[in-house]
Amino acid sequence: MSSEPRRRPTHRKGRPTLTRASVGEAALDFLGRHGPENLTMRSLAAELGVSPRALYNYVADRRDLITVAAEIFESRWTPAALDSAQWHEDLRAFCRDLRAHYRRHPGMTTLALRENITGARHPVMLRNVDALLGLFLQIGLDLQDAYRACMETFRLVAGFVELQDSFHDRPPAYLNPADLNDTPPPWLHDQENLPHLARLGEMEADSPDTLFEFSLDLLTDGIAARLRSSRDQHGDSAAAHCR
Repeated sequence: MSSEPRRRPTHRKGRPTLTRASVGEAALDFLGRHGPENLTMRSLAAELGVSPRALYNYVADRRDLITVAAEIFESRWTPAALDSAQWHEDLRAFCRDLRAHYRRHPGMTTLALRENITGARHPVMLRNVDALLGLFLQIGLDLQDAYRACMETFRLVAGFVELQDSFHDRPPAYLNPADLNDTPPPWLHDQENLPHLARLGEMEADSPDTLFEFSLDLLTDGIAARLRSSRDQHGDSAAAHCR
């Protein structure tokens, strides 16, 4: 008699057998194609060709389903290592990689926040956050500023993806795609009575990539300025102490 444990079949009636991980994967895929507002236990079950009751064998409820999807989302982000000797370039690469990750799984970040799902709970995500915090400490920011810079980096990227990229990647039905490339946007047209806004028509249109790089300029320039200010303050304090 064989002592090997019995393996669970990978398929039943021609369909893959569900697991907690596969249900989370399906939810993450569903979010990317249909948006967070359409994710329900019933809609996901229909997508998988099972009854809603079947899903409850693997997740307790919709919140648990989102939690599993969020953990899978976090586990997939593996940015390159950060080097303090070239922190400007590495920070920009880190942000570009994070932006691409968010865009591959649209709606996941805001959905987790809306549903009060604790962010950065997966060990992979925690290591990435720790590495970024460590970079800011290594280049000379104090702990308070390093933490602020770390959180601002994530806010910048997540906010850009949700407020800028999402409309370009998946234009909502009510929005004319042509308006996305209109500079200035339609709501700023015909503002002759406001002299500065009236000049915006002179500009060339910016792509999302151009706007994102400009945001990274502001981020890296701001951190560099903070470092200079901190060093100047420490230098003044040391000089005063010597006197």
